[in-house]
Amino acid sequence: MKFTASFTLFATAAILLSGQVLAEGFDTSGIEVNPELAARVPERIREAGVLVGGSDNAYAPWEYLAGPDGQTPEGIDIDIGDAITAKWGLTYESQTSPFDAILPALGSKFDIGLNAFSISQERMEVVDFVSYFRSTSLWAVKAGNPTEFDPADLCGRLIAVATGSWDETQLIKISDQCVADGEEAITMLPFGLQPEALTRVAAGGADATVGGDSTIALAIKQSNGMLEGLPGAGIFGQTGLNGIAVAKSDPELTQLIADTLNELIEEGTYGDLMEAWGLSLSIETAEINPHVDH
Repeated sequence: MKFTASFTLFATAAILLSGQVLAEGFDTSGIEVNPELAARVPERIREAGVLVGGSDNAYAPWEYLAGPDGQTPEGIDIDIGDAITAKWGLTYESQTSPFDAILPALGSKFDIGLNAFSISQERMEVVDFVSYFRSTSLWAVKAGNPTEFDPADLCGRLIAVATGSWDETQLIKISDQCVADGEEAITMLPFGLQPEALTRVAAGGADATVGGDSTIALAIKQSNGMLEGLPGAGIFGQTGLNGIAVAKSDPELTQLIADTLNELIEEGTYGDLMEAWGLSLSIETAEINPHVDH
């Protein structure tokens, strides 16, 4: 049977947006409340009984929409939010938002941003971060790499990218350097959600896309052979820290989250949570605004 390009794109989107995951999640019901930590919860959050986090909920396995209604946030970050608030005797609520609208809404619409944010110097100028995971980047290309994409040579390439992401920021810098060196600029196709960028690549509409290794690896696994992965090079070959974002006007909450995460790490709960998702604990200590090189 001959498929049209539009049908192929639709079928690919159905695969990449299906909400399939690698694990059933982590049961946080056994986490005991720490009264000392609970006493430090800001009054507005304590009265509400809920910590509200912003997320695009489209970055599996970290966060995605699933459940019977297809609209229930699930994923690693949701479990992390649940584990933190379990220590306070409260609950966590993940509210869906465009990725690039989360940080500007901290302290007003959202208490925290929990969306696998890469910590960068630029972002730390406007918000505070508590580190909670270390990851690297992975490229996704159409199976067989028909455009012979080379992660070490990005000039002149057509790259799909999630809007507002750290990856987009780095690609802009690399593209500017390409032009300065007399080479062709990178052409970027911006998408509001990472699955949309992956879908474009799988359909042959872009040379490649890039993202966190766990997210891209999951998408490749779910693509039924439509995608393959390539390791990062240069800045995309380095490891980086992900962080929970908090408004700079809320330093007490930032410190409380760091202290809570560190208790979860020390007692082994955090390692168990990561293991439930097929990951290993990649940090020994949650830090506020850790040093990063970019």
